[in-house]
Amino acid sequence: MLFASMDTIQRTQASQKVTIIGAVVDFLLAIFKIIIGILGNSGALIADGIHSFSDLLSDGVVLYAAKHSAEEADDEHPYGHERFETVATLGLAIILAIIGTGIIFDAFNRLQNPGELSHSTLLLSVAALSIFSKEALYWYTLKVAKTYKSDMLKANAWHHRSDALSSIVVFIGILGSLNGYLYLDGVAAIVVGLMVIYIAWELGLSATKELVDTSIDADQVEKLRHSIGQISGVNSVHSLRTRKIGHMISCDVHVQVDPYLSVSEGHIISVSVERVAKECLEDLMDVTVHIDPER
Repeated sequence: MLFASMDTIQRTQASQKVTIIGAVVDFLLAIFKIIIGILGNSGALIADGIHSFSDLLSDGVVLYAAKHSAEEADDEHPYGHERFETVATLGLAIILAIIGTGIIFDAFNRLQNPGELSHSTLLLSVAALSIFSKEALYWYTLKVAKTYKSDMLKANAWHHRSDALSSIVVFIGILGSLNGYLYLDGVAAIVVGLMVIYIAWELGLSATKELVDTSIDADQVEKLRHSIGQISGVNSVHSLRTRKIGHMISCDVHVQVDPYLSVSEGHIISVSVERVAKECLEDLMDVTVHIDPER
C-alpha cells in the first residue's frame, strides 16, 4: 500500500510539472501568434494563436484532474477518483471541437475577402518557433504519459502535437500568401480547424468508451480467461467482465468449482484467482471473484 501511495504521489507530481511547463509555453506562444498575426494580417496565425490559448484551458483542466484523480477512495467514490482523468479527457475533446469549428467559420469569412500579408519575417519566425516548441512539448508530455500510463496526459500530448502540425500548415499557408497566393492563408486556417476537430473526435470517442464501461481488448480478456482457467481447483471460467477506470483495470469473474468444496477451500481458490489475474494484467487494480458450484 505504501509503494502504491508513493507511486500515486510521483504520478501526480510528474503530471503537474509537465502541465505547468506546457502552460507557460502555451501562454507565450499564444501571445506571440495573436499579436504578430494581427500585425501581419494573417488569419491562419491568429487561428493558431487561439488554438494555443485552448491549450492553456486544457492545461488547467489537466492540473485539476491530476490533483483529484490521485485522491484515495472515499464513501462517495468507493472505486477511487481515477475517472476524473476520463472526464477531463472528454472535456478536452469538447473544447477542441468547439474551437476547431470556430476557426473554420472565421477562415471561410476571410477567404471571401483575402488580404495581403505584411511583416513576413516575423510571421514565418513565430510559426517556425511554434513548430519546434510544440513538437518538443509533445514528446516530453508523451514520455511522462507512457511512464505513468495516463490517458489524460496522452490526450494533452496530442493537443501539443496538433499545435505543431497546425503550425506547419500555417507556415506553408503564410509562405504561399507571401508569394501571391492570398487564399492559402485562409485555406491553412481551415486545415487547422479540421485537424483540431479530428483530434477532438479521437479523444472523445476513447473517453466515451471508458465512461460506458467498454471492455478492455479482446486479446487481454482471452489471456486473462486462459490464465484463470489453469488454476488448480477452477473447473471453468463461467463469466468474465472487465472495464477501465482511468489508467487502471477492474474485473469481476465467476469461476466454477467442485460443489463439495469447503468454504475455506473455495476461499483459497478465490485468492489464487485474484493473484493470477493481477500477475496477468499489470494495470489490474480490482478483482471481484465469485465462486460458483459446478452443476
